[in-house]
Amino acid sequence: MSITLLHRLAAATLPCNIEGGSNVDAVRILVMAGHIKAIIPAPVRTLDGYVQPIATVTAVTPMGQTMLKRFVPPGSRKP
Repeated sequence: MSITLLHRLAAATLPCNIEGGSNVDAVRILVMAGHIKAIIPAPVRTLDGYVQPIATVTAVTPMGQTMLKRFVPPGSRKP
């Protein structure tokens, strides 16, 4: 799932905003792996639980570029 997001981010114009808890979690994974740089605010406590503010992806790192070359998106491989 995170590799798919990495490919989407590489095709997007950066900086790019990512919203939604599961998407922001995927951004966190890519940041921890060193594949992207992003600004991820801490979750905000509300009466109903937590709300995750929007994360902003600022760059794909050289390691991320290497991963893009090694792991092509599904359906784009040539037979």
